[in-house]
Amino acid sequence: MTSEGQPNEHMLTRTRLEETFKVYFDEMERCVQGRCYWALLHLVVVLPDVCAALESTNGRTSEKQYQNWCERYLADNLLTGCDWYTIRCGVLHQGRTVDEKRKSQYVGFSFSQPNEMGLAVMRTIRAVKHGKILCMDVGDMATQVQTAMRKWFEFLEQNGQSDEVQNVIRHSEMLARSGKSSDAPLAIDMFRIQNYTTSSPF
Repeated sequence: MTSEGQPNEHMLTRTRLEETFKVYFDEMERCVQGRCYWALLHLVVVLPDVCAALESTNGRTSEKQYQNWCERYLADNLLTGCDWYTIRCGVLHQGRTVDEKRKSQYVGFSFSQPNEMGLAVMRTIRAVKHGKILCMDVGDMATQVQTAMRKWFEFLEQNGQSDEVQNVIRHSEMLARSGKSSDAPLAIDMFRIQNYTTSSPF
Protein backbone atom coordinates (compact mmCIF):
# COMPACT_ATOMS: atom_id res chain seq x y z
CA MET A 1 0.00 0.00 0.00
CA THR A 2 1.05 3.60 -0.53
CA SER A 3 1.32 6.09 2.35
CA GLU A 4 -2.23 7.23 1.50
CA GLY A 5 -3.51 3.66 1.90
CA GLN A 6 -4.11 3.13 -1.81
CA PRO A 7 -2.80 0.07 -3.67
CA ASN A 8 0.19 0.91 -5.83
CA GLU A 9 0.90 -0.21 -9.38
CA HIS A 10 3.02 -3.12 -8.14
CA MET A 11 0.12 -4.72 -6.25
CA LEU A 12 -2.71 -6.81 -7.61
CA THR A 13 -6.13 -6.67 -5.99
CA ARG A 14 -9.30 -8.48 -6.91
CA THR A 15 -10.87 -5.13 -7.81
CA ARG A 16 -8.00 -4.30 -10.16
CA LEU A 17 -8.18 -7.75 -11.76
CA GLU A 18 -11.96 -7.47 -12.27
CA GLU A 19 -11.31 -4.23 -14.14
CA THR A 20 -8.49 -5.81 -16.13
CA PHE A 21 -10.82 -8.56 -17.40
CA LYS A 22 -13.88 -6.31 -17.76
CA VAL A 23 -13.84 -6.50 -21.56
CA TYR A 24 -14.16 -10.30 -21.34
CA PHE A 25 -16.77 -10.39 -18.57
CA ASP A 26 -18.89 -7.73 -20.29
CA GLU A 27 -18.74 -9.61 -23.58
CA MET A 28 -19.74 -12.85 -21.86
CA GLU A 29 -22.78 -11.10 -20.40
CA ARG A 30 -23.70 -9.71 -23.82
CA CYS A 31 -23.51 -13.23 -25.26
CA VAL A 32 -25.89 -14.50 -22.57
CA GLN A 33 -28.31 -11.62 -23.09
CA GLY A 34 -28.25 -12.16 -26.86
CA ARG A 35 -28.34 -15.96 -26.50
CA CYS A 36 -25.13 -16.24 -28.52
CA TYR A 37 -23.94 -19.39 -26.79
CA TRP A 38 -21.62 -20.68 -29.52
CA ALA A 39 -19.74 -17.37 -29.36
CA LEU A 40 -19.80 -17.59 -25.55
CA LEU A 41 -18.20 -21.04 -25.69
CA HIS A 42 -15.25 -19.57 -27.61
CA LEU A 43 -14.74 -16.97 -24.89
CA VAL A 44 -15.04 -19.61 -22.18
CA VAL A 45 -12.31 -21.85 -23.58
CA VAL A 46 -9.92 -19.04 -24.47
CA LEU A 47 -9.87 -17.41 -21.02
CA PRO A 48 -7.65 -20.06 -19.37
CA ASP A 49 -5.19 -19.36 -22.21
CA VAL A 50 -5.16 -15.66 -21.34
CA CYS A 51 -4.71 -16.35 -17.62
CA ALA A 52 -1.95 -18.90 -18.19
CA ALA A 53 -0.15 -16.55 -20.56
CA LEU A 54 -0.25 -13.70 -18.04
CA GLU A 55 1.32 -15.94 -15.40
CA SER A 56 4.17 -17.11 -17.62
CA THR A 57 7.61 -15.55 -17.79
CA ASN A 58 7.43 -14.77 -21.51
CA GLY A 59 3.76 -13.80 -21.60
CA ARG A 60 2.82 -16.77 -23.76
CA THR A 61 0.88 -19.94 -23.10
CA SER A 62 1.29 -23.59 -24.03
CA GLU A 63 -0.61 -26.86 -23.78
CA LYS A 64 1.11 -27.66 -20.48
CA GLN A 65 0.44 -24.20 -18.99
CA TYR A 66 -3.22 -24.24 -20.09
CA GLN A 67 -3.78 -27.65 -18.53
CA ASN A 68 -1.92 -26.65 -15.36
CA TRP A 69 -4.08 -23.54 -14.89
CA CYS A 70 -7.24 -25.60 -15.40
CA GLU A 71 -6.07 -28.27 -12.96
CA ARG A 72 -5.49 -25.63 -10.28
CA TYR A 73 -8.67 -23.62 -10.69
CA LEU A 74 -11.19 -25.35 -12.95
CA ALA A 75 -10.89 -29.15 -12.95
CA ASP A 76 -13.46 -31.29 -11.14
CA ASN A 77 -14.58 -34.90 -11.04
CA LEU A 78 -15.89 -34.76 -14.63
CA LEU A 79 -13.45 -32.46 -16.41
CA THR A 80 -9.65 -32.59 -16.13
CA GLY A 81 -7.21 -30.00 -17.43
CA CYS A 82 -6.63 -32.29 -20.42
CA ASP A 83 -10.37 -32.39 -21.13
CA TRP A 84 -10.57 -28.59 -21.08
CA TYR A 85 -7.61 -28.35 -23.43
CA THR A 86 -9.22 -30.87 -25.78
CA ILE A 87 -12.40 -28.77 -25.91
CA ARG A 88 -10.35 -25.62 -26.48
CA CYS A 89 -8.41 -27.06 -29.41
CA GLY A 90 -11.42 -28.67 -31.05
CA VAL A 91 -13.72 -25.64 -30.78
CA LEU A 92 -11.18 -22.89 -31.50
CA HIS A 93 -9.08 -24.53 -34.20
CA GLN A 94 -11.30 -27.06 -35.93
CA GLY A 95 -14.81 -25.95 -35.05
CA ARG A 96 -15.40 -29.53 -33.87
CA THR A 97 -16.59 -31.23 -30.71
CA VAL A 98 -14.84 -34.60 -31.13
CA ASP A 99 -11.47 -35.68 -29.74
CA GLU A 100 -9.71 -37.08 -32.79
CA LYS A 101 -6.39 -37.49 -30.98
CA ARG A 102 -8.05 -39.40 -28.11
CA LYS A 103 -6.19 -37.47 -25.41
CA SER A 104 -9.33 -36.83 -23.39
CA GLN A 105 -11.32 -39.37 -21.41
CA TYR A 106 -14.22 -38.52 -23.74
CA VAL A 107 -14.52 -39.18 -27.46
CA GLY A 108 -16.52 -35.99 -27.84
CA PHE A 109 -18.54 -33.24 -26.20
CA SER A 110 -22.08 -31.96 -26.65
CA PHE A 111 -22.93 -28.35 -25.81
CA SER A 112 -26.38 -27.03 -24.96
CA GLN A 113 -27.76 -23.70 -23.83
CA PRO A 114 -30.31 -22.68 -21.18
CA ASN A 115 -33.94 -22.67 -22.28
CA GLU A 116 -36.07 -19.53 -22.50
CA MET A 117 -36.74 -19.77 -18.76
CA GLY A 118 -33.02 -19.83 -18.02
CA LEU A 119 -32.98 -23.48 -16.97
CA ALA A 120 -29.81 -25.39 -17.85
CA VAL A 121 -29.34 -29.08 -18.54
CA MET A 122 -27.24 -30.82 -15.91
CA ARG A 123 -23.91 -32.26 -17.09
CA THR A 124 -24.38 -35.86 -18.14
CA ILE A 125 -22.26 -38.60 -19.67
CA ARG A 126 -23.70 -40.46 -22.65
CA ALA A 127 -22.33 -43.78 -23.82
CA VAL A 128 -21.74 -44.16 -27.56
CA LYS A 129 -20.18 -46.87 -29.71
CA HIS A 130 -16.56 -45.74 -29.29
CA GLY A 131 -16.65 -44.34 -25.76
CA LYS A 132 -18.28 -41.53 -23.77
CA ILE A 133 -19.63 -38.10 -24.67
CA LEU A 134 -19.90 -35.39 -22.02
CA CYS A 135 -22.96 -33.16 -22.41
CA MET A 136 -22.63 -29.67 -20.93
CA ASP A 137 -24.51 -26.39 -20.73
CA VAL A 138 -22.46 -23.47 -22.06
CA GLY A 139 -24.02 -21.01 -19.61
CA ASP A 140 -22.94 -23.25 -16.75
CA MET A 141 -19.44 -23.53 -18.25
CA ALA A 142 -19.21 -19.73 -18.37
CA THR A 143 -20.16 -19.52 -14.69
CA GLN A 144 -17.52 -22.16 -13.86
CA VAL A 145 -14.79 -20.26 -15.67
CA GLN A 146 -15.65 -16.94 -14.03
CA THR A 147 -15.67 -18.63 -10.61
CA ALA A 148 -12.28 -20.21 -11.38
CA MET A 149 -10.88 -16.84 -12.45
CA ARG A 150 -12.03 -15.23 -9.22
CA LYS A 151 -10.27 -17.99 -7.26
CA TRP A 152 -7.19 -17.09 -9.29
CA PHE A 153 -7.70 -13.39 -8.51
CA GLU A 154 -7.75 -14.27 -4.81
CA PHE A 155 -4.52 -16.25 -5.13
CA LEU A 156 -2.82 -13.36 -6.94
CA GLU A 157 -3.97 -10.84 -4.36
CA GLN A 158 -2.67 -12.97 -1.49
CA ASN A 159 0.68 -13.94 -3.03
CA GLY A 160 2.04 -10.59 -4.17
CA GLN A 161 5.71 -11.57 -4.09
CA SER A 162 5.39 -14.74 -6.16
CA ASP A 163 6.85 -14.96 -9.65
CA GLU A 164 3.39 -15.59 -11.10
CA VAL A 165 2.04 -12.36 -9.64
CA GLN A 166 5.00 -10.32 -10.86
CA ASN A 167 4.50 -11.79 -14.33
CA VAL A 168 0.79 -10.93 -14.27
CA ILE A 169 1.54 -7.35 -13.21
CA ARG A 170 4.05 -7.00 -16.04
CA HIS A 171 1.99 -8.61 -18.81
CA SER A 172 -1.48 -7.36 -17.86
CA GLU A 173 -0.55 -3.83 -18.92
CA MET A 174 -0.80 -5.04 -22.53
CA LEU A 175 -4.13 -6.82 -22.15
CA ALA A 176 -6.85 -5.49 -24.47
CA ARG A 177 -9.35 -3.14 -22.84
CA SER A 178 -12.47 -1.33 -24.00
CA GLY A 179 -12.84 2.42 -23.82
CA LYS A 180 -13.82 5.57 -25.61
CA SER A 181 -11.66 6.55 -28.54
CA SER A 182 -10.49 10.12 -28.93
CA ASP A 183 -11.16 9.89 -32.67
CA ALA A 184 -14.43 11.20 -34.03
CA PRO A 185 -16.89 8.64 -35.49
CA LEU A 186 -16.23 7.79 -39.10
CA ALA A 187 -19.08 7.58 -41.60
CA ILE A 188 -18.51 5.04 -44.38
CA ASP A 189 -21.33 4.73 -46.93
CA MET A 190 -24.44 3.59 -45.03
CA PHE A 191 -22.54 2.42 -41.95
CA ARG A 192 -21.15 4.31 -38.99
CA ILE A 193 -18.12 3.13 -37.04
CA GLN A 194 -18.67 4.05 -33.40
CA ASN A 195 -15.87 5.62 -31.38
CA TYR A 196 -15.79 2.74 -28.89
CA THR A 197 -12.67 0.68 -29.25
CA THR A 198 -11.04 -2.44 -27.87
CA SER A 199 -7.27 -2.49 -28.06
CA SER A 200 -4.03 -3.02 -26.16
CA PRO A 201 -1.79 -0.15 -25.07
CA PHE A 202 0.99 0.70 -27.54
